[in-house]
Order: sequence, then structure tokens, then C-alpha cells
Amino acid sequence: MELAQYLDTVAEQLVNELRPILAIKGVTENPDLLGKYTEAAVRRLVNQVVQPMRVCTGAVIDHPIPVPLRQIDLIIWAPFPAPALFDVEGFGLVPRSSAFGVIEVKRTNYSGVEDKLDGFFSDVAERRIVSDTGAAVADFGRNAGIGVISLLEKDPSSRLQKHIAAGQVVAIFERQGETTKLRGNDVLVLVNFLQYVTWRYRVQASGPSFPQIITKA
Repeated sequence: MELAQYLDTVAEQLVNELRPILAIKGVTENPDLLGKYTEAAVRRLVNQVVQPMRVCTGAVIDHPIPVPLRQIDLIIWAPFPAPALFDVEGFGLVPRSSAFGVIEVKRTNYSGVEDKLDGFFSDVAERRIVSDTGAAVADFGRNAGIGVISLLEKDPSSRLQKHIAAGQVVAIFERQGETTKLRGNDVLVLVNFLQYVTWRYRVQASGPSFPQIITKA
């Protein structure tokens, strides 16, 4: 078995449970329902990789609390150094120091998706919605956020293609005429991102200082 064939087999098995994303449109055209199902399916896949960390939807909070809070599709977090607030049934408001990675989920590459992703990446780059390890622990400045598009229904725009080429966005499936193809390499890029997020948590947990919640201004 060639390496490419082996990697395709691994990717295929990882995303088997995402295939119903392609079928649900035969039941409903409601974009809200389609989006919620896609988020839930991706969340289950992410959970398999990042345990014992947790995955929720909600928002990342910090002081001062921004108004309005950015809703985030998937937050990968741990109750370290602080627990989430209003943490119930996969929803939570997570302190920024406890948010080790974030994911923006889109069902398709609809018109205007690039603007949504650019705003998300800006907040990630500025560490507004992910933890900062601090000067004592380096995480190599990599992007702790990624965009996941479940299905490319049309050719990606040049802006979106740049994000894909840079590993900032992955697409799980793509439409090719009457067929749908798995983008195996993108699946592996997603897994590598999740491993990086897990590594961020482990490195911060083993840092030289003892993490504490700030109790005084």
C-alpha cells in the first residue's frame, strides 16, 4: 500500500460519521437546521481527538467583557486555570485563559463566507478568543483557530483558496459534477490542528509557574 493510499484510508475512517452531512439536505433545506447538524457532527469528531479536554459552543470571555460577545461554534477548553461559566449540555462561556483552540464551522462555501472567516481569524490572531501561554512558555505563534467547511459546493474563491493553502481552513468534502469527493488531506490537516491545540494545553499545564485566577486588579 502506497503512503498516499494509506493516508486516504485513515482520513476515510475518521470522517465516516460526517457523511450524513451530505444526506440531511434530502430531508430539510432549512439552513439553520443544516448548520446546527453540521456543527454537532464536527463537534463529535473533534471530541474524539482532544480528550480529556472539552468541546462546547458559546463564547470566550475576558475582562473587560466585549459587547456583544462573539458566538463561537466550537471552543476546545479545559477547566484550567478557570472553569467555564453557564456550562451545560455543550454550551459554555469559557474564560479566555481556558480556551486553547476555537473552530468556525460552515456547511458550505456560500457567498460571503470569506468575510465571516476573516473576522474570526482576526480575533484569533490577536488572542482575543484563545488563551495566551505567556512569555515563559512558547507555542510558536501558530494559529489556534481553524475554519471547517463541510462541503465545497462550488470552486473556492481566491480568498478562500489562500486560507485553504495556508492550512487555516479545511474542507471535508467537495462537489465534483454529480459526485462528492472526500478531501483526505484536509481531514489530516484538521487532525494536526487538533493535536496542536492539545499540545498547547499540555505545555501550559506543565509550565514553570503555578496558574492562578487573578483576584485583584
